[in-house]
Amino acid sequence: MNGTVTGLVSRKLAAAVLVMLGTTAGRADAAEPVRIEQHGLRLELAPLGADPTRAFFLARGFATADVEHIVASACLFRSAIGSSHAAEGSPEITVALADWRVSARGEPPRPPHMREDWGAVWTARGVPEEAATAFYWSLFPTAQTFYPADYTWGFLSFGLPPGTVFDLTLTWRSAGTVHSTTREGLACAP
Repeated sequence: MNGTVTGLVSRKLAAAVLVMLGTTAGRADAAEPVRIEQHGLRLELAPLGADPTRAFFLARGFATADVEHIVASACLFRSAIGSSHAAEGSPEITVALADWRVSARGEPPRPPHMREDWGAVWTARGVPEEAATAFYWSLFPTAQTFYPADYTWGFLSFGLPPGTVFDLTLTWRSAGTVHSTTREGLACAP
């Protein structure tokens, strides 16, 4: 296949996967998304099941064993994060995942798994650079500042086994003030 045809096939496959991921919200076994809108932060997150995870990462060049490692250890949630402010001149919202805390029963609170954490995993497992790069860009950035009406999508990785129930404490900054909220009883997809 030439590069143009390969690119077209890749874009169509990516579009199909995104449509598939979007349809998980209508399934009976899909968890309702968690929505938070306070102090300028707008967040929606929902667990990503094993089959959509497999499809997404197999389509990005991961070997089956590495995809199963993701399913067994990532606890991926799809997310949309941004500013709930719409007016120009509203304060910026800054999110740094290193400030968030994941609290699962029997474990000390810790930050979610970030891009940098996964980079070391992929290096140790010998994952091809193209696949590791696709994983990097699928995750929510480690830190980001949002201006009014600004947002982004990405996966959040909580680094827990399937079915684990945990609490998530989110922290963000707006207009020089630190805000925090905790969502209890989130669950990784089974």
